[in-house]
Amino acid sequence: MAIKAGDLRHPVQLYQPQSAKDSRRTTSWVLKAQVYAAKSDVSGREFFQAHAVNAEDIVTFTIRWRDDIDTTWRLKHGAQEYNILEVNHLGYMRDYIRLKCRRVTGGGV
Repeated sequence: MAIKAGDLRHPVQLYQPQSAKDSRRTTSWVLKAQVYAAKSDVSGREFFQAHAVNAEDIVTFTIRWRDDIDTTWRLKHGAQEYNILEVNHLGYMRDYIRLKCRRVTGGGV
């Protein structure tokens, strides 16, 4: 995958969920990392396939390799928050990972 250092220009924060042990079973979000990402919208084919599920709210972020992220995490870019839908390790080359994300509406980090 050809990514230049200049492509990673969007600062993002990665949050991991943490369940509180109280009577309401609330989830809080713990900041795990602040990194830089390349940001792109979904491709035309992906947009067509996901049209029924608000594909306009789906964005792909590419970041440097991390092995601790999974689909329970959230990503924040500026004021927008995203649920991570898919973690693509790009052939396990251990250089970059691609995170397909959907914008969160409602409760935030």
